[in-house]
Amino acid sequence: MSLGTSRTGPLGSWPIVVAATAVLVINLDTMVNIALPELTRDFAVEVSEIGWLVICYVLTYACLLVTTGRLADAFGHEHVLRLGLGLSVIGLACCGVAPTWGLFLASRVVQGAGAALVLGAAPALVTISVPGERRTRALGQFQFGVALGFVAGPPMGGVLLGWWGWRAVFLFRAPLAAALLILVVLRPTRLSTPDRTRRPPLDLGATLSLGAAVAGGLLALNRGGQSGWSSPLVLVGIAAVPILGGLWIALERRATSPALDPRLFRAPSFAVANLLSAAANATMFMIWLLVPYYLLSTRGYSPVVGGLLLAANPLAMALVAPLAGRGAGRLGAGRVAVVGLAVQSAGLFALSRLGASTPAVVVALSLGTVGLGLGLFTVPNMSLVMGAIAREQQGVAGALTQMARTVGVVSGVAVGSAGLVRVRSSEALRLGVASSDSLTFLPAFRQVFVVASAIAAVATLVSVARAGDGEPRPSST
Repeated sequence: MSLGTSRTGPLGSWPIVVAATAVLVINLDTMVNIALPELTRDFAVEVSEIGWLVICYVLTYACLLVTTGRLADAFGHEHVLRLGLGLSVIGLACCGVAPTWGLFLASRVVQGAGAALVLGAAPALVTISVPGERRTRALGQFQFGVALGFVAGPPMGGVLLGWWGWRAVFLFRAPLAAALLILVVLRPTRLSTPDRTRRPPLDLGATLSLGAAVAGGLLALNRGGQSGWSSPLVLVGIAAVPILGGLWIALERRATSPALDPRLFRAPSFAVANLLSAAANATMFMIWLLVPYYLLSTRGYSPVVGGLLLAANPLAMALVAPLAGRGAGRLGAGRVAVVGLAVQSAGLFALSRLGASTPAVVVALSLGTVGLGLGLFTVPNMSLVMGAIAREQQGVAGALTQMARTVGVVSGVAVGSAGLVRVRSSEALRLGVASSDSLTFLPAFRQVFVVASAIAAVATLVSVARAGDGEPRPSST
């Protein structure tokens, strides 16, 4: 495969702009979080069941990510990104007009498939557009654009929710994805051109086995706290992990050109980088799951004000991402990642101290501190993972970073939801009220974020062990 010629400038290359903008459109899904209370009421579902909205979307792209990364390496990263944008248009439009909860969840599956194609291709467009020594800085520029989607999502979602209701948060994004698709067609990057004579084997059996194993484990983790660990669905998910994971290892060991060599995970720095990414994103996503209820229901803020406050979190992440890329190049990726995790832990603890009358500026600062920490962590950690995989397989490398994030997101949903339900039940018994009573929410909210802070603190300690690691040299095949 011809990887093209690097085209960089003071503001980054066109491939970086394309990749960041495509993921920005995907990340505008944070609009949905501010609409969760209204969605819960409109479809008449319990708060504990609203997690299916996330699961149907996230499990779909979790299952497909490594496969779409391999497809991008084989057929061209830009081609796969275009296909993902097109499928996203369809999924978003169907979500926006879905009349029932079941059809809405089915549309989220379509949306998830589109996201998998975009996320499997976009990071690779960044890393193949620059020399290896500029990878971390380019990823910092990429993450800045990516985080803008998180920044814009809550306030835009609040405005759309206040004016037209929750359906607008989906219907508004469909033409955005369509417009970007047209732009990329009119001005292609021409950076990732498939070479049919050197195209790697697709290795679909292995990649789909890995994706299905991850999806099965995440499904079991999420539903175990809701349906019970002995329920058939949970047991099937648990059984899928060793069976399909073993099949992935067996297929990759026999492959002449494995999509993702299992032996990579024998390297402690590589395995730890993926584990830390999952932990950091798990604690981060508890914010997107629970803070909207705190802002809109407990505090009574309007959707617009609630969205603006929530945006403090990704705004801090966006602003620090380019600095993290530069700092990692000078100080070492491992050291910058340690600082990021420590800051994130402190911010999560600050969230656990929020009350019914905490000043809005303190709420914003607490959310911003978590975003600052995750921004410092994500860029160097992503560079460590992608630098360990061959340049010709950057689609798979980028997909793996997104899969680790996805594991964290679903784990955060599971832990946050289960923790909230358990503590609310305990508080209900203590106060003599129903578990759904508003009096039980805030104590549960605070305890969940104490746990989140502790998880981030443990991740910080683990990260210290690899803090001396510098940027890995780009792998070669």
